Amino acid sequence: SIKGSAMQSLLARSVARGCRPLAFPAVYRPLCVRSAHSVANDTVHFRESRTPHPLKAKPWEQVGYEKREYNDRYATTANHIWSKEEIDHMLANLWQHKPQTFSDKFVHGAMYGLYKTFNFITGYKAENTPVRAVEWRLIVLESFAGVPGFVAAMFRHFRSLRNLCRDHGWIHTLLEEAENERMHLLTCMKMFNAGIMTRTLVISAQVVMTPFVVVLLLVKPGAAHRFVGYLEETACITYANVIHQVETPGTPLHGAWSDVDAPEIARTYWKLSDDAKWVDVLKCMFADECNHRDVNHTFATMSSDDPNPFVYKHQADALKAWRLEAEGATT
Repeated sequence: SIKGSAMQSLLARSVARGCRPLAFPAVYRPLCVRSAHSVANDTVHFRESRTPHPLKAKPWEQVGYEKREYNDRYATTANHIWSKEEIDHMLANLWQHKPQTFSDKFVHGAMYGLYKTFNFITGYKAENTPVRAVEWRLIVLESFAGVPGFVAAMFRHFRSLRNLCRDHGWIHTLLEEAENERMHLLTCMKMFNAGIMTRTLVISAQVVMTPFVVVLLLVKPGAAHRFVGYLEETACITYANVIHQVETPGTPLHGAWSDVDAPEIARTYWKLSDDAKWVDVLKCMFADECNHRDVNHTFATMSSDDPNPFVYKHQADALKAWRLEAEGATT
């Protein structure tokens, strides 16, 4: 509204001086001819208005926008789109890091101690796992797994500002990891309901573990990344076991999930086909966890000033996702 008044005033002064009126682009002309009443009462943000955008960038201008459950235009980072061959290779090779240093052994013991305690609390077991035990386990796991990456990115961000120096690409990878874990959680929330006990565990995990990660990052950043690497190892073990049970006839998970369709948010995020099943989503989440495992174990061996070796991988992932989107293709 302020811009409209300014344009009208500028145009009036130009004409009064005998000057040739400015040739405003067509997209701005409506602002110059609107009445004072319409300008004074227009409180709708341009993005939310029905005025067409020249690049058709507004949400309502997207084909089928009103019918879509998840609009991928709002995803801030491009995740890796996994192929069947990549997933099968990871399922056949559940690599685990062997602790070498004292700090490795310390965080390894802490992580696997928590892993066994978590198994006991959730009632998780490797064979014939109850469906409910897996549901709330995945919710709690993903709600915490999104914390370390974001906290580490914050530390790197402040370090870059404090030292007046570059970050060498680490922040983007850490934020991509945090958002990816959050997308795992949002996907699970489309499939499961979180009860009081689950929500209590989610809050407790963040309250207890976030300060622990902060202390590790302050004292020894490499140990923090090693801790997250071990955390992702347990996630890989969990997902691989769940996938195996879903694909094994006679198990509770096979009976409950083998024919369940993938939610739309997952099909959009991982570029899955319309007939994708829930187990296909679990495989993508498993592959993501394997990637986070490898990234954090790599960061644990690097100095803080070393350049991020995964920058080119992010560029390739973004290019692949863009091409699939442009072609309307899926994996």
